[in-house]
Amino acid sequence: MARYTVYADLNCPFCYALHEQLISFGLMDQVDWRLIEHAPDLDVFNTSAQSQAELASDVFIVRTRAPQVELALPKKRSDSRFASLCVIQAADIDPAKAAHLRHLLYRALWIEGKDISDVSVIYDCLVATELPAEVDIESEQENKLSFWQESWEQGEYNRRIPVLEAIDGRISLGLPSTEDLLAFFQGEEISSQALPSESNVQFERQTIAIYSDQGIEPVWPLISSLRTEYNILLPATLNELSTLLKEDPPQLLLLSTNEQWPEMLKLCQEVTQLKDDSPLPVALVSNEADDHIELEAYSAGASDFLVLSRSPVILLSRVQILMQLKQSQDQLARSARIDGLTQVNNRREFERSIETEWRRVQRAKRKIALIMVDIDHFKAFNDFYGHLAGDGCLRTVAKAISNTIQRAHDLVCRYGGEEFAIILPDTDLRGAELLAEKMIQAVSELKIEHDKSETLDVVTISAGIACLSPFHGGSPHDLISQADQALYQAKESGRNQLVTALA
Repeated sequence: MARYTVYADLNCPFCYALHEQLISFGLMDQVDWRLIEHAPDLDVFNTSAQSQAELASDVFIVRTRAPQVELALPKKRSDSRFASLCVIQAADIDPAKAAHLRHLLYRALWIEGKDISDVSVIYDCLVATELPAEVDIESEQENKLSFWQESWEQGEYNRRIPVLEAIDGRISLGLPSTEDLLAFFQGEEISSQALPSESNVQFERQTIAIYSDQGIEPVWPLISSLRTEYNILLPATLNELSTLLKEDPPQLLLLSTNEQWPEMLKLCQEVTQLKDDSPLPVALVSNEADDHIELEAYSAGASDFLVLSRSPVILLSRVQILMQLKQSQDQLARSARIDGLTQVNNRREFERSIETEWRRVQRAKRKIALIMVDIDHFKAFNDFYGHLAGDGCLRTVAKAISNTIQRAHDLVCRYGGEEFAIILPDTDLRGAELLAEKMIQAVSELKIEHDKSETLDVVTISAGIACLSPFHGGSPHDLISQADQALYQAKESGRNQLVTALA
């Protein structure tokens, strides 16, 4: 008897990613994988702009949480019912081959972008698993699928995410981090908002937003050439696009239309004229070459004019050039955000990043933590040893703090004077506490002499920690205020320690 039950849909990227993780860790033999339909009425809305935007957003989130899983944006979700029935029937013949068939169907949709409701696709997968290609679904398979569907719907987890249930009653909803997944299989309770593994945040694809007032069909050849290398977002309306550009801007915006060129040119001009250290490049996309419109596009501030009739390889190359230019611009802009003395990010970068990361984790329904650090008795150090020694102390402490940071998302900033702020997206309270403990130890081990300290005879630091879930409301100001208050308590309590803000 399997120790765990999974309720999952073939057409869900979260379920696919969980499936791949269980296979990679050799845990699938402990799991009863029950196929269900998250959206039985999929055909009704599957081609709508809203559903396509949701699909692109889901793929974006999965790539953020599990970048080690190979995943590409498909053209649409597939109706998974018949494919699921084929897997159920295959299990009556050979359970191992049925598991292989399920694996191939997942990969056909989420890597190759094929429609797994297409009989020819299912046929190819059956042949590849050496199962009978003749499929005759009977009432027994229909009844099993219905039973699984009812069991899922009657549970307290009826939503469009995978459900992992242990035989002892523990439940994991959604796509857990690597650490959480392994901990769950070791008998622990886990939180859906826990810290993701370091491997999950070391790899990041650049993001392209594509807005087409004709739907994705005309621009699919372009999307198809980009979908494996870049994250693709497909805002369904101009309002969604506007929100995206304000809250979590991509690295490139592609605008496509057939009839509404004046409106698109105006939008391009509005976006490119926004005052920003690193402006967002915009490319106009047209079905055919048109010199007049192309000139107007450049006049409106467009960085390029892409013609869909060109070879996909050429289109990909031009997009890659745009992304490389954007990356160079970002690096130049970032150099203006570095504190000259300590070589960590300055206060301006902190204020920009805390807003950006707050919105990012809010969208991904994750947590964000902040550590505020203060060098203990620094004024006394400056007065006794002199400002040159004080500057050297600041540089050395900043480097020690930075060396404890391992993830690309984490950000060390000089908040002011002898105070530093460390932004930790996708981090829970325990993760932030562990990192703060490392910082305190690292600075203490520097053994910078401090005869005027009332704490120890070496330089030490105090830390205040706060952690919030933006999805539940609040603002970055709340996070800063809580961390700052915790830092005050750490200093009042004797320094050289950390204090965590109460939730």
